[in-house]
Amino acid sequence: MSITLSRKDIIWSYFAQFFSIASGIITLPLILRMLSSEEIGMNYLMLTMGSLVSLFDFGFGPQFGRNITYIFSGTKELKKEGVNVTYESDEINYRLLATMIHTAKSVYRVLGLIVIVTMLSLGSFYIYNITNGFSNINNSLAIWIVYSISTYFNIYYSYYTSLLTGKGLIMESRKAIVYSKLFYIILTFAFLYLGLGLFGVVLANLIAPFVNRYISNYYFFTKDIKEKIGHYIITKKEKIDLFNIIWHNAKKLGLVFLGSYAINKLSMFLAGLFLTLNEIASYGLMIQLVGIIPALATTLFNAFQPKFASLRVMNDNKQLIKLFSYSMNIFYILFIIGGLCLMIFGPWVLSIIKSNAILPPLSILFLYIIVTLLENNHSLFATLITTNNDIPFVFSALFTGGLIAVGSFISLSFSNMGILGLVIVQGLSQLIYNNWKWPLTIFKEFNISFSDFICIGFTETKTKLNSLIYGR
Repeated sequence: MSITLSRKDIIWSYFAQFFSIASGIITLPLILRMLSSEEIGMNYLMLTMGSLVSLFDFGFGPQFGRNITYIFSGTKELKKEGVNVTYESDEINYRLLATMIHTAKSVYRVLGLIVIVTMLSLGSFYIYNITNGFSNINNSLAIWIVYSISTYFNIYYSYYTSLLTGKGLIMESRKAIVYSKLFYIILTFAFLYLGLGLFGVVLANLIAPFVNRYISNYYFFTKDIKEKIGHYIITKKEKIDLFNIIWHNAKKLGLVFLGSYAINKLSMFLAGLFLTLNEIASYGLMIQLVGIIPALATTLFNAFQPKFASLRVMNDNKQLIKLFSYSMNIFYILFIIGGLCLMIFGPWVLSIIKSNAILPPLSILFLYIIVTLLENNHSLFATLITTNNDIPFVFSALFTGGLIAVGSFISLSFSNMGILGLVIVQGLSQLIYNNWKWPLTIFKEFNISFSDFICIGFTETKTKLNSLIYGR
């Protein structure tokens, strides 16, 4: 079957993205006001550590999601590289689907165990050092243990997202996100007002993934799906064979994610070793608030990803470049608006809520917004490349990540530039290659220029907005 995207899918995608952001933004004023700067700093460091262990996903999430889309689009056999082109087939290989689901569950069960062991061992050692033996923040050991357990469940249940988006259930997957984030917001407010402090924040984070899991399970495993896959007995050999297919590109994506972590997160990890908790709070606040902009701006692109993969299977490149150009046009518009709003209103809002953490100077904030724009731009082009089941950017991601890691360490160790040095290192390292390489690759594949790309996007934006607003 062909993966389609309805108006409700798009609306719920934005609504879900709002709630994903709101879970941090709505609770942020209360966190900034009710927690000390040390607790705020520890919170950002915990988030950084949590994102580090999430690398153990190692690219399985996108690979499972994309291959599930291939299955629902009619492909009968999965390949390590490339796709088997088909044309509007309604026949689904349910044994292959059942094997995929069993394999995903097994993989994430193992990943979950690796995550919890890593966080409670190496992670505990790191938190022990930055909190002076768990002494300068109340209940810091208990806070870390609860956060570690919450990260375990978030990773273990993440395969449900691949199932829903792979099947094209965009609205349903977004509903699961909305309800779980709403639950998180309510619990966070309640726990903070009860005086639980940072412990209350991580406790809410522990409960929320169970809500997401329950709703996702309800939407995917319908009576029809259960009947069609329930009678298959999947052998261990089938799961291993399918795992080897998925692993071929998953390991490449995993290395890309490792490089991406070094690009986006390692500077925060290093900052924890060189800067004060107050400086870390300021840097972390900037990363969080700027991160909201691409989170919103890429919503449409993310909603279209199953459709992109489906169009690859059907070899409809003309429609593919139209939808991609449209989603990128929306990305540019929303990112520019978001960046301007943050620079103009961000410091003012923080002063109103009497935040215990402040943003870095405007010049650093502006530079970081530009770096983030360029980085997200080439990442979206690279993501489109992966819809053809091809991962050509492993080395560049690792090289850039290593360059940023070394550059950040040198900047923190041998200069007094602080946060500014971290931003400059990240920007220059990306500008050398990634910022221009992957957009150029797509332009060459579809034989279009950048100006053609913008024109296509502008035309499609007018057409799609008219359709959404006026129904035509």
